Amino acid sequence: MISLVHATPADLATILSFRTEASAWLRERGIDQWSNPFPPEGILATIDAGETWMAWDGATPVATITVAREGEPELWNEEERAEPAIYCHKLSVARDYAGRGLGAELLDWSGGIAYEERRRWLRLDAWDSNTRLHRYYRGQGFRFVRMADRPPSGALFQRPASAYTPRLLRIVIDQPARS
Repeated sequence: MISLVHATPADLATILSFRTEASAWLRERGIDQWSNPFPPEGILATIDAGETWMAWDGATPVATITVAREGEPELWNEEERAEPAIYCHKLSVARDYAGRGLGAELLDWSGGIAYEERRRWLRLDAWDSNTRLHRYYRGQGFRFVRMADRPPSGALFQRPASAYTPRLLRIVIDQPARS
């Protein structure tokens, strides 16, 4: 069973290691996504705001996602930000858990938050040059909105909010004891 819990400051190193691992994996495939480091203070701010989540398989951290209720003005224009939406950021799955549908499940869970809060959209952005990720998001039901004038992360996508129904994984939102 995968447990989904709010991240804590103690999770910062794990979140950064997910990013490093994903960046190296992408680089091996000729994709420059996430070639720049996450600023740790930015991640800590989203943890403190209760926006960052960790997925755990027992005592093993397996994924992270940040779920925000406001879009970044550098990406989403004023008209877009006026529409009720949930914005996903920094979705990372440990390589040992890749290919199991965990990323898709976390996106669906985020879309369920949007649905429960009566928001219209689930939104995210990707690097302009990462066309493989663009195809993945389209395969997850997202449609391309536009390119924002903020390279490298300016490809904007959205899909309608929808109720969350667990499929492959049982995600429980609780705060289990971790070692």
